[in-house]
Amino acid sequence: MDTPRQRKQILVVEDSPAIRQSLRLALELANYQVYVAENGLGGLEALKEITPDLILSDINMPVMGGIEFYQAIRQNPRWTPIPFIFLTAHDSQDEVQAGKALGVDDYLTKPISDEALAAIINARLLRAAEVQLAQIGLAYLETVNVLANTIEGRDEYTHGHVERVAAYARRMAQAMDWSGEHLRMLEFGARLHDIGKIVIPDQVLNKPGKLTSDEWALMQQHPAAGAKILRSISHLQPTLPYILYHHERWDGTGYPHKLSGKEIPVEGRLLAVADVYDALATERPYHPARPHMEVIQFLQDKAGSQFDPEMVQVFVEVMR
Repeated sequence: MDTPRQRKQILVVEDSPAIRQSLRLALELANYQVYVAENGLGGLEALKEITPDLILSDINMPVMGGIEFYQAIRQNPRWTPIPFIFLTAHDSQDEVQAGKALGVDDYLTKPISDEALAAIINARLLRAAEVQLAQIGLAYLETVNVLANTIEGRDEYTHGHVERVAAYARRMAQAMDWSGEHLRMLEFGARLHDIGKIVIPDQVLNKPGKLTSDEWALMQQHPAAGAKILRSISHLQPTLPYILYHHERWDGTGYPHKLSGKEIPVEGRLLAVADVYDALATERPYHPARPHMEVIQFLQDKAGSQFDPEMVQVFVEVMR
């Protein structure tokens, strides 16, 4: 059984003691933690002490009615995300229209059965949770882009590289019917795949000529360095295979671990194709941009040695 701390909190604002008590009992039986107020002013006082997961409010109340209460709530950024449902009587269509104009989430008409009340509130809370998850995902993506752009800003020749690689990789994964969660982690992993280059000195990162053996050994450290940077961030754990394995090769001659074939996690095998395509198709300090069909031919020639043949086939198909 849930503890009170885990239960969702509902604030009921209703001037009728009988209806207020009935709503309270119905919601408590549905395992919600319920707080009550008899008008909008009392509701504002309650909000100073709690931040409920949902507010259920009558429209027509003395002292401060539901419309005024709703307007006051939406003026405070801390309360703006709270889902708000109006309780209405059959003869309150004018108030309903006023609430709709303000953007109220939903309406319930009195009287309402206990089962319908619990079902509607549960559905609204689930929807609010989905929106919150989407917002969290967007916040993560924005943070990831800031990190990726920090690295890109040090390398004048790779502007836009992570965005393009992410787009190619996403199209490949969609063609292979990857799940939504895998696609979300791919977005993060593709954008962060070069985060380890933060440890590479500028003179090596932007060197126009061929790297010395020592400089190349230093450059090869960036996948492991990137994985080390992100390993302690719990929600980015699924991105580590993209970061650590995108320079492994199908024939076992890649780095950092010289894995071969399907020893290489699928994330690394996918990203390797998208990463190399963009590296060859755009201008770099050590080579000019190569034409699209020439790069496609290169990928096909290296399928089975440098790249997973199946991943090359998928890439060629989605790039048609």
